[in-house]
Amino acid sequence: MTTELISLIGGGLVGFLFRFLAQKSQDQKEMFDRLMTANKRTTENQNAAVQRVSIDAGRIVRRTIVLAVLFATLLAPFILPFFGLPTFVEVDTTVTNLFGPDYMKKYFVEINGYLFTSENRQILLSIVGFYFGSAAASNKS
Repeated sequence: MTTELISLIGGGLVGFLFRFLAQKSQDQKEMFDRLMTANKRTTENQNAAVQRVSIDAGRIVRRTIVLAVLFATLLAPFILPFFGLPTFVEVDTTVTNLFGPDYMKKYFVEINGYLFTSENRQILLSIVGFYFGSAAASNKS
């Protein structure tokens, strides 16, 4: 191979490499500009959403939920039985069949008073744990 041919091939490869790197850099710059524009638009939408709904709306909803759970777990078991309203509970029982497979049958049983389920207890424990955890993590002096 002659030096002119090597020089021609080397120059072509170096020119291609520099052009490729320049195009790649230009593509990255355009992608960065598009991301910055999208980020700016997202920030503007978030700021507009904050102006539409007050910050206190979420706080009011959370406090309403907490008060409803507290009523259902602490006050309702003592207050609601005075009204004498019946509560119906669904009960599943297994029926033994002598001539075939056993099967489940649903009954609705009337109870007097208030039904305090384990789910009510779990919700109360979750709320108490959340409030104690957030109070322990606060930086108020």
